[in-house]
Amino acid sequence: MNIIDLFDKNKIKQKNDGNYQTECPCCGLQGGRTEGFILFTDTNTAYCHSSHKNFNFLETYALKKKIINCLDGRDSGEKNSNLKGDLFKQTLDSFREEYGEKLYNEILEQMNIKEPIELPNNGILISTFAKKIANKIKKENILFYRPDTMDIVEIGKIKHANGNIEYTGFIPVEPCRFITIIERYFKPWQKIYTKQGEKIINKSTSFNVAKIVLASDEFRESMPVINRIFTIPIPIIYENKLTFPKKGYDERFNSWLPYNAPEIKNPNMSIEEAKKIIQYIYSEFCYQSKTDFTHAVASLITPFLRGLYKRFTCRTPLFVIIANRERAGKDYHEGIRSIVYEGVALEEPPISNNDNKSNQNDELRKKILANMMCGRKKIHFSNNKGMINNAVFESILTAEYYADRKLGSNTILQFPNEIEYSISGNVGIGLTADLMNRARKIVLFLDIENANARTFKNPNLHDWVKNNRSLILSCLYAFVRNWFEKGMPSGTQPFTSYPEWARVCGGIMECAGYDSPCLPDKESLGIACDSETEEMKQLYELCYQKYPETPITKQEIKNIIQNEKDGPFSYIDWDKKTDQTKFGIKINKYIGRILSDIKMNVENINVRSSRMKYIFTKQKQDFDKKQIFGDDFDENLATLGNVGNDISVVADIYNIYN
Repeated sequence: MNIIDLFDKNKIKQKNDGNYQTECPCCGLQGGRTEGFILFTDTNTAYCHSSHKNFNFLETYALKKKIINCLDGRDSGEKNSNLKGDLFKQTLDSFREEYGEKLYNEILEQMNIKEPIELPNNGILISTFAKKIANKIKKENILFYRPDTMDIVEIGKIKHANGNIEYTGFIPVEPCRFITIIERYFKPWQKIYTKQGEKIINKSTSFNVAKIVLASDEFRESMPVINRIFTIPIPIIYENKLTFPKKGYDERFNSWLPYNAPEIKNPNMSIEEAKKIIQYIYSEFCYQSKTDFTHAVASLITPFLRGLYKRFTCRTPLFVIIANRERAGKDYHEGIRSIVYEGVALEEPPISNNDNKSNQNDELRKKILANMMCGRKKIHFSNNKGMINNAVFESILTAEYYADRKLGSNTILQFPNEIEYSISGNVGIGLTADLMNRARKIVLFLDIENANARTFKNPNLHDWVKNNRSLILSCLYAFVRNWFEKGMPSGTQPFTSYPEWARVCGGIMECAGYDSPCLPDKESLGIACDSETEEMKQLYELCYQKYPETPITKQEIKNIIQNEKDGPFSYIDWDKKTDQTKFGIKINKYIGRILSDIKMNVENINVRSSRMKYIFTKQKQDFDKKQIFGDDFDENLATLGNVGNDISVVADIYNIYN
């Protein structure tokens, strides 16, 4: 196959010297007034007169398939190619898929890509065989040695029908898989002896030989060491400078960054613009207070900061998203963070689901171990119910390393704990004291009756976030750059459980003009979720009808219920102390809620529950957006979908960043 076979015959023309001109697949330079993109048929190479770079056959094919750019070619006389590692594998896989197995093997032969290698036996030691394979494969950065699992691994990926590639984490290389990897770079052969004499035949590596090579010190010690997968380019303080990991393998950090990872779109973005974009993202969530918005920003920026800590393993708080009722948007809120860092909104089943099987330590241990083995960096446990009381979960939040037994063996594996954790649930979930002291809460409070009646300025926020990951990363980098340029001041507020996070995240947010995320988290009032909404709705209407805008006691509410035929809560036995207590708890859960356009408040929240007086009023809540987002809140930026009240007409920032 010749290099001109890669191009449309109608788009190339022959030159006087016998070579051909065509359009560069990357920069578009073509023949005519300029020299354009030249194809040399005798050497199966190409040259771009725009980039002044040279390309061999496979590099030209990779250029045509947009796997590399024309600036990635070779300088004159340069032997080393940028087409290596995953880019090389992607090129070979694409060529095989497009042209078939026969041409694929022919090209490998023509380019001497497959090096002949004699299999062990007949005087060839397995250690010698392993060293020869290792010397070739280690340069390609496709296989790595992972010390924590003591495995040879590769970076798993899935190619979708649209051509997009999704990277799925670490995958241990099994012997069967290793046999085919060997044959991508080598042509294994073996001597056999027949009646006619010695004969050389092509033969695949056996399963046992592949297994021994993978386990051998000669092979493992030659492979590049890998410890972590980055899903996005995070800033890292390296040699007292801010830098980013390279795409592919980066030996400085023993890391892997996917080639299709989003980039920092605007590294010079101003703090003012960054804050406006962050405000736009969160402006339609129903935060109960300014503290909740502060914690939301902290949750978004926290995974971006791991390269700024003294150690990659420094622990960070648990972010707990709590809603006072269903459909308030708690998991949709967390989905934003997942999309920014992982490209999709990922959720795990709850730790606690309020049944006898919840909070099982063994199940959670297996789940955490599996996620660490594949290199996950973020886990969100959604829709929890009941009391979350799990010793494994409590310990993992502060442990910088995690050790456990590998399933099916007696091997103990130890992993650096670089995972960010979050959970969600409606009010009614309980947290132990240990969890509460390791958490930052984000409370969503929705007070309207029909949650599905809300309208939003940007109803497809997740799609917008997915399409603007690079823009959002630019915002986060603007915060980090601003902090770094100001001398990296520490946060002013301590957080004993997470001092390094308080120093870095607190310092960055305060430098950007936000409140510290480490301020004491006061217990939120009036946040609840219960299934007796219809009964409470009836009670609201009755109480407002009898005592509009008037403080009344629990006894007076009890009298209203008892005097109403077929009224709400008719099943309560008021002579039983336990029923009276349950009713008191139930009614207090609805403090601050609006049902049937009636809001229930208390006259004085600081008195004992038995002495509280309740006020049922038709007056709607006057929600001040500046109370949440600060005095510089831009009313023209977005609406706040929290209360579901009248939504004003505002400027559409959606189009600005699309």
